[in-house]
Amino acid sequence: MSLNSVMDTSLSAMYAAQAGLSTTSHNIANAGVAGYTRQMNVLGARQPLMLSIGAIGQGVDVLTVRRTQDNFLLNSLRAQVAKGAQYGAMDSALYEIENILGSVDNDHLNSAISNFFSSWHELGTQPSAESLKALVVDNASSLVTDMRSIASSLDELGRTIDGQVEDEIAHLNSLLTQVGELNSQIMSAETGGQTANDLRDLRDTLITDISSIAAIQVEERSDGSLDIILNGRTMVTRDSVQQFTTRLVQNSSGYAIEVLTDGNLHDVQLSEGSLRGLLESRTLVVDDARTQLNELASTIINAVNELHVQGQTGSSSGLLFFTGDGLHNIAVNPMLLEDFTLVATSRSGEAGDSDIAQAIADLADHDVPGHNLSINDMYRGVVTNVASRRASFEFLVDNQDLAIEAVEAKIASVTGVSIDEEAANMVRYQNTYNAAARIISTVQEMFESLISMI
Repeated sequence: MSLNSVMDTSLSAMYAAQAGLSTTSHNIANAGVAGYTRQMNVLGARQPLMLSIGAIGQGVDVLTVRRTQDNFLLNSLRAQVAKGAQYGAMDSALYEIENILGSVDNDHLNSAISNFFSSWHELGTQPSAESLKALVVDNASSLVTDMRSIASSLDELGRTIDGQVEDEIAHLNSLLTQVGELNSQIMSAETGGQTANDLRDLRDTLITDISSIAAIQVEERSDGSLDIILNGRTMVTRDSVQQFTTRLVQNSSGYAIEVLTDGNLHDVQLSEGSLRGLLESRTLVVDDARTQLNELASTIINAVNELHVQGQTGSSSGLLFFTGDGLHNIAVNPMLLEDFTLVATSRSGEAGDSDIAQAIADLADHDVPGHNLSINDMYRGVVTNVASRRASFEFLVDNQDLAIEAVEAKIASVTGVSIDEEAANMVRYQNTYNAAARIISTVQEMFESLISMI
């Protein structure tokens, strides 16, 4: 064993300390960077020198710079993020439906329905009062305006959601493409056996962003690339990327998106994520609310018309009160708008008779034939359904936010940069460097003493 080998051993300690200080500096510089994973040097003792007296160590090598990543926690976060994004999209759509229908303090459709049937009740008490007939027509016009406004708002909400779906698909395609490009860069960078930590951090961040749009599975290959699998379909393999089309399709299961593979389009059903939430919002929120409100409008049209056509006035008989068949095209008969005296209050047409007016007024709070519900009950059912589902999704969103925060806290405890810990490491590396330098200085003195003896 020579003095040169002692110096070489000390130099390896200095190099290791210098590498450690470089990694610590990198950690501190990226302490506030989202998605950054704390790095640490992995050291290993060099192969010892075997002598007759025993094995003599020859120093240390920096084997690799490792990320302190926990894939189990990372996958858990992605699963929670996908659920949270789905619930958030549903909650947002239900919030918009509540705004369209009106608040508890300003429920305009309920007021319009109440005013319409109340005016029939008042007309039933004074069937000959022309001012009350005019009030019936005016309130009917207000009800029609409100219903058609709601129909228009629901259509607009549906178009908005469609636009959001297209934006999310375009964003998803962009993220998938970026992951494919990073796969290529990582495979190229890691050909020498080292790990491209910062590129892997960026890729993990992109994949978590993808998870918020659509729930995925991630499989790592031996070459360092990641496959991204969406509901059984592999979307990214190394640098090869499948793309979604930016359009909606409707099938027996509801709305879906398509992926182009080998020149053919295939429907893809999504399990979780914001896209799933948006697609469900389209089907289970907007279309469902439209269906229920359309049934309400249709019931009002048919029930009122069925009674009104039995009525007689001095100049008409068998007149429809409403035209149209649902929410989008409900309208007051133009003949009534031109001449409100054509509003019928009775089957006999005699002054003071009001059986038709009373029967129409009773539709508000009495069962409508064939429905076993009153008009008010039907409307309350719509509002209650929306309010109940909104409350449920608000609860789910709040709980999911807490779940995400809990997982993020666990990840931060494992992968986050602690300035205090890095400062302690910095002092340790400094002391190691100084101690190794002292040994080298001692070896130099020994060399000088040896030379002076010659």
